[in-house]
Amino acid sequence: MEDAFERRALLLHLGRTLQLLARILQTQPAVETVGDLIARNPILENEVLLGHVSRSMSLQEFIARTQQAFCGWPQALLEEKLDHDAFATSVRNRLFAQNPRGWHAYTTTLRPEVAWFGLELEPTPASRSHGRHRRNNRTVARAPISADMAGVDAVAAPAREIERDKDDAGRTLESVEGLSSPYGSGRSNEQSLPDFE
Repeated sequence: MEDAFERRALLLHLGRTLQLLARILQTQPAVETVGDLIARNPILENEVLLGHVSRSMSLQEFIARTQQAFCGWPQALLEEKLDHDAFATSVRNRLFAQNPRGWHAYTTTLRPEVAWFGLELEPTPASRSHGRHRRNNRTVARAPISADMAGVDAVAAPAREIERDKDDAGRTLESVEGLSSPYGSGRSNEQSLPDFE
């Protein structure tokens, strides 16, 4: 799998985003907007997604839009070929539609690990100058991630229930992180969020 590291980076970003949403829902902060949440908890400004969305977005809107933007990612990460544009389109359309500066900053933070993220959605210099003269023209991006599996010729490996497969205790799995036990022994949560109110 050529794009294993990119898939891993996207999966870690998805996990971090879900963790952030869960923490917000768990703590139920008494704030109205994303800006209020960050003002109350300055450490959250360093969160990749939260630090770049519009500060005036209501917290409830942020939660709903983030869930919508990322809900298709797990399935898309399992596809044989990644649809680069669909990952970025779902996030941009739901969280950054009226915030191009925030979108640019967000994609810039993801590109060291996923070099192609959002590139197909970036306006070219020619389209920027063309857009100034014709404001009613809108760029239409491809639809968000679809469940279409047509064209997949790969034969799936037989399914195994790893949790119940106790016969080979010394078995290891190969991944982009190296060799590890299938049970994750000794691994800690690499993505823990800081505490906030």
